[in-house]
Amino acid sequence: MNIKNFVIPIIISSVIIIATTGVLYFKDELKIIIGSSLTFLIETLGLFLLAVAPIIHGLITRNKIGSVMIGVIPVIGFYLYLNLSSIISGDFTNMDTLVYFGVLAILGGLEGYFAAIEKIEYSLLAVCCFLFWVVLFLRGFID
Repeated sequence: MNIKNFVIPIIISSVIIIATTGVLYFKDELKIIIGSSLTFLIETLGLFLLAVAPIIHGLITRNKIGSVMIGVIPVIGFYLYLNLSSIISGDFTNMDTLVYFGVLAILGGLEGYFAAIEKIEYSLLAVCCFLFWVVLFLRGFID
């Protein structure tokens, strides 16, 4: 296996983590600079980048392992961004949160894997996993 097949997905995953968490971290400053409605749009697009990136990478490169990595690593990074302070302080998050992000990571990995297979039925499965990811993601933040 070529080392490039592992390094590029890790770099892409890191960029996705930095983009999504950076927008959330600098939300107040962005509201002052570009306005609240445009900031909300950028936040929303950044969070949906977590779900779309494995499909795009899988369709372009057909690299199954890399696409799975891009589906899993950013979700774990987003989880750590939201919960790292409580984990470090010893007040571990509840099991519901861990299961929620675990299911999102599994769905992201499945999206990438199915998108990397060159048959249309697997691409449709990737889109179904994407839709389920979006519904679960929105449902988790509403409750």
